[in-house]
Amino acid sequence: MAGVATVTAVLVAVLTAVLAQRLLPALVADEAGMRLLRPVRRSLARDRWGAAVLVLGAAVPAACASLVVPAGGTVPTVLLAVGWGAAAGATPLLVVVDRRIRRLPDRIVLPLIGLTALLWLTVRILAPEAPAGWSTGVALLLGPVCGAVLLLLSLAGGRGRHLAIGLGDVKLAVLLGLLAGLGGGGAVLVAFVISQVSALVEALWRVVVRREGLRTRLALGPHLLLGMWTGPVLVAALG
Repeated sequence: MAGVATVTAVLVAVLTAVLAQRLLPALVADEAGMRLLRPVRRSLARDRWGAAVLVLGAAVPAACASLVVPAGGTVPTVLLAVGWGAAAGATPLLVVVDRRIRRLPDRIVLPLIGLTALLWLTVRILAPEAPAGWSTGVALLLGPVCGAVLLLLSLAGGRGRHLAIGLGDVKLAVLLGLLAGLGGGGAVLVAFVISQVSALVEALWRVVVRREGLRTRLALGPHLLLGMWTGPVLVAALG
């Protein structure tokens, strides 16, 4: 089943990455944001290597599906791999967009949350006693919990004035919980720790090296995505 999970996830990730690049204006749906993203679009249109890097960036986390996707039969494995691959395919573009315009488009994040939750629920119904069924049940609980935690932090920090946590990050945290939750609560915790350490390193670099000041605001999305992929993979590899 490991081979089935990996192949399925990689194929879905590559397809998602290619479609996301082509549908970028519709997905961002913001004229001001698209003006800021215009250099990125021109670069992708002129330089095939740039587009290939985004596709490769999607394929790498997708290839780790076999490490995290739990056993549960052919159909549950394929369904889990589809969800894993779709999120992996959208990841490189989310990183680029958030770094460029400090936004995580709802038209990318919300469909991923809905698709992942639907697939996880289906697996839970199809294989309730298998490891895949138990894992998806836990993940379906951890997704909203992660979103609630970041929402509280966002409200405590004045909706991102200091903590750089916006509502897009809150929604992305739900996806993090759904995906990393396949590895259990420990994988989610590791994912959050990695994302926060990564954000701290960037903040220190901006303040100390680039002298941007203590009130500099970071794009938290890329750090959450880094934790989302490395957390469960590390837990699975070391466990």
